[in-house]
Amino acid sequence: MRTVLNFMVCGALSAALVFPIAARAESADGRADAPPWVITNGQPDAGLYMPREVQQAYAKGTRSPDGRPGSNYWQNHAEHRIRISLNPPGRRVQGEQEIVYTNHSPSPLTSLVFRLYMDAHHPAAMREKPVDAKFLTQGITVEQFSIDGKTIDWNNPAEPQAEYNTPGSTLHAVTLATPIPPKGSVHIRMRWHYDLVADKGWKEGAIDETSYFLAYFFPRVTNYSDHGGWDYAPFTLGREFNNDFADFRVEVDVPRDYVVWATGTLQNAAEVLQPAVLRRLETSFKSDEVVNLAQMADAKAGKVTARDKRLVWKWQAEHVPDFAIALSNHYRWDAASVVVDPVSGRRTSVQAAYPDSATDFTPMVNVAQKTLQFASTVYPGVPYPYPKTTIVLGSADEEYPMMVNDGSNVHNHFAATLPENAYTGFVASHELLHSWFPFYMGINEKRYPFMDEGWTTAFEYLLNREVLGVPTADGLFKGFRSSALALPLSSMDLPIITPHDALFAQSAVFGFNQYGKAALGYLALKDLMGDAAFRTALHTFMARWNGKRPLPWDMFNSFNNAGVGNYTWFFRNWFFSHNYIDLALDGVRSKGGVQTVAVRNPGGMAVPFDLVLAYTDGSSERAHRTPAVWQADGRRTEVRLPAGKALKSVSLDTGIFGDANPADNAWAADKAGAR
Repeated sequence: MRTVLNFMVCGALSAALVFPIAARAESADGRADAPPWVITNGQPDAGLYMPREVQQAYAKGTRSPDGRPGSNYWQNHAEHRIRISLNPPGRRVQGEQEIVYTNHSPSPLTSLVFRLYMDAHHPAAMREKPVDAKFLTQGITVEQFSIDGKTIDWNNPAEPQAEYNTPGSTLHAVTLATPIPPKGSVHIRMRWHYDLVADKGWKEGAIDETSYFLAYFFPRVTNYSDHGGWDYAPFTLGREFNNDFADFRVEVDVPRDYVVWATGTLQNAAEVLQPAVLRRLETSFKSDEVVNLAQMADAKAGKVTARDKRLVWKWQAEHVPDFAIALSNHYRWDAASVVVDPVSGRRTSVQAAYPDSATDFTPMVNVAQKTLQFASTVYPGVPYPYPKTTIVLGSADEEYPMMVNDGSNVHNHFAATLPENAYTGFVASHELLHSWFPFYMGINEKRYPFMDEGWTTAFEYLLNREVLGVPTADGLFKGFRSSALALPLSSMDLPIITPHDALFAQSAVFGFNQYGKAALGYLALKDLMGDAAFRTALHTFMARWNGKRPLPWDMFNSFNNAGVGNYTWFFRNWFFSHNYIDLALDGVRSKGGVQTVAVRNPGGMAVPFDLVLAYTDGSSERAHRTPAVWQADGRRTEVRLPAGKALKSVSLDTGIFGDANPADNAWAADKAGAR
């Protein structure tokens, strides 16, 4: 998602989150027994709040209290065959599509609910963000529709669920004449079209007159889950996506001289590229060095694509939650590769497409190589799961499976204050890091983006410490991630677990909870557990749930079950409470030559901190404390210092975690005196 957050304070958020406490059953001897979905590990009240629909999933065995998928786990699946045609500079996208949708649930499906993201452009659509007239179209028009060979009126006025099928609703329900039985499938055929808009501030559209980025463009069956049934929530631009995994075979029919980049692997490179370009592309698959495949002059001279009047680019991707496409007749095209699995030696292709004017994109392939290498071997430390990635210059700063739509920052004044091209790389790296969360891990971005943006932002910070240096990494994090700490709004204290689709998209907490606050929670957990244990727990969770649809409780339970400890107290403190970050020095006490520094925690959040200690002999040192100091007493802790030196001053340093009231973070002996 867009990494530069514009926190808009649009008045107080007049909603309170109340967590109901589930009734506890009593055993025959009168003991209160926790429900089966709660891990207690012998600790009273150790379970975390869980919504009723999630409780039901655990009770039905689709999810397990130990953090693993349950013995009855299931998820539905789709296979898409899509053919689209475009005629730039015309904006019409014409599509033909087949969907084989399989019902893996234990219940027959009596209807199908389709997701139509392009209907967000319709004038009648609900939106949580302001748009101008250029954003508006008639949405997507379905011209033909059939199920298992039977033609169906897409706009059937007698449809029992017709209330969903209004213009701009972004949903469309179809009641089935014959239910889809468990393990059964249906074959859907559709023909449709829509018109692209200018790509200015959203996630798809025309970048320039002859460069397009297509995303969320095709109809799909919306998510049907073990914990909520059909996802009927409309798409209102305020939050991201909840797409199921699917297989894709996509054909893109365009005029010659247009290069097409897309999710997945190009199946017919020899048919659409000229031999010299094809040879360079194949060389790049084994090269650490950047290979220029095409320049604007090559495209103008007709030296890039095959010379047929029109070309069909064929792409294939398996088990991904989405599919995106870019095309241009004048973009520069660079490529190289990088080893993402040191054990097997597996490489992935790294490509970039951009106009000559975007000079900050020149090192983009190198930026992507470093990002994928770090992420594959350090954090998250799981080999990049895909064969390719392509970073395309657009303006959305948005991620898609194996694709990034990134804006140029040649004229960005803030970018000019950083090392050369650091800001563009910062944004691109963030989007690339989304390859793991949400795409590999199947995260519901719409409801639980703290499992998407939060993890990605934490990895982004760890990456930036290595490639940009600690001062720059800290500055970027404080500037874009934790600056909202200073906002004295009650809405900022809403728990991270608050369903994101229940929040108003323009509230200040909307961005803070999913990005900075969640990332700090994961980084605090890393500090608490230690690097090795944290890595073990993270990898345990990822190994269990990649390619599936985990919920937050699956993540928390996996961390607790990974054999490195129980951290329920921490999860409750960070993710389920109204705590905020505010520490304060509470004086220095000296007794028997031993000095003790007291630290209060008015905000209640279990954050790590450093005491910066200055002594009267001119020496100084730092004393670090992990969040563990807040487990026994969340409001006050004491730090005992070795005897032998007299303190001159003490200051609290919370680093990137910040502090809501830094005025009480310093103590000086000449002003306070030791007690």
